Amino acid sequence: MDDQPQTTQPDFLYTLATNGQFDRIARYLGSNDSLGVRLGAAGILAEFGDGVKQADNGEIKQQLISGVLEETDETVRARIVETLLYIHDEDIIETLVRKVASDTEPTPTDSPHPLVLVEWLGSDHPELRLLAVAGLGDVGTHTVIPKLASACTDDDYRVRARAIEECGRVGDHRCVDALIEALESYNEEIKMKAARSLAQIGGDAAIEALIDAAKTDNEELRRTVIESLGTLGSLDVLTILLNGIDDSDDGVQQAAAESIVELVYQAPFEESHTVRETVVEELQASTDSDTVPIFLTLFEESDRRAIRRNTAWLLGRIANPHPRDETVETLIDALDAYDDTTAQIAATSLVRIGGIDLEERLEAAIDSYETSEDARQRAEFVHTQITDSEAEELLKETVEYVRVTEPADYTAQKRDD
Repeated sequence: MDDQPQTTQPDFLYTLATNGQFDRIARYLGSNDSLGVRLGAAGILAEFGDGVKQADNGEIKQQLISGVLEETDETVRARIVETLLYIHDEDIIETLVRKVASDTEPTPTDSPHPLVLVEWLGSDHPELRLLAVAGLGDVGTHTVIPKLASACTDDDYRVRARAIEECGRVGDHRCVDALIEALESYNEEIKMKAARSLAQIGGDAAIEALIDAAKTDNEELRRTVIESLGTLGSLDVLTILLNGIDDSDDGVQQAAAESIVELVYQAPFEESHTVRETVVEELQASTDSDTVPIFLTLFEESDRRAIRRNTAWLLGRIANPHPRDETVETLIDALDAYDDTTAQIAATSLVRIGGIDLEERLEAAIDSYETSEDARQRAEFVHTQITDSEAEELLKETVEYVRVTEPADYTAQKRDD
């Protein structure tokens, strides 16, 4: 903000500002003083944003919020919002929208909520349009959605970006055309926000647009699109994700691996088996690159339980017929994972991999003093499974353990992780 005051403001307000008395200036907002004084007070607070930020102990913020709700002049209200956006993070937008929508708070104009938001959407002040799009997403009525979609082309970046995000949050297919148009924006951040929102909405048109966008030369956008595709849970995007595994950019490769795993566990329940088997078959058939190291990196670096669980399962399926030493070592280490379900899936994957060399490594893990008792029991289970076909029944008598073949079998709450 500009620290040089404009000469059109009342002189006494400058004196207060230079003395750091911003709380006194804020009291003029929403008051019965003349419009000129209120405009001057709002303007100076906006100009001296850094000083207001330093002086605010919470009282100024409350005065400004009251000013937004009580002020009758649109220009003054817009300047107050501008100050609030500067001295506080974006959560202030949600606070203002919530108060405008509340029955316990006064409506800023004579118009009831949500009509006041529709009015602000046509305001000359971008700060009020920003509040409008943030609030209209919660309204979500049949007549509001087209207005929200139209705001995706607003002249102000903040309004445009928020409208795009709200379209994704609302998830209405009537927003898809506007989001596809936003993918053509010159602004890279707008493109990436549009990609994420299209993935949230889904549907044939959104998927087609995202697949086209994934072919861009822009690595950051390509990575963002690839990251978004897996959440759709559709096999229609698998080919483009497999291409991402072979991408020249490491970030795109990792995004593709995570999206493939997302695809596995986001698939609708009735389609999950088909999706899993298709993903495994396509990865095993891929001859362009060795995909296992990419998924090993994903497993080791991800802090999301759902990703680690499903990656552990996938590694057991794609590691054969020639499992890498790194795969076996990673899964053995995972027997001691902090998440019991991940550890159990790692055990099942090791059973699938099998092999004499694995027996020796498991014996070392069983004898290790650094391994927890739970991990040793899992290692013993795997060792017994690959050496004795009847061991599972014996183990059930001594170890509380349920052998499964797919991560979905462990918990019905897999998508909550």
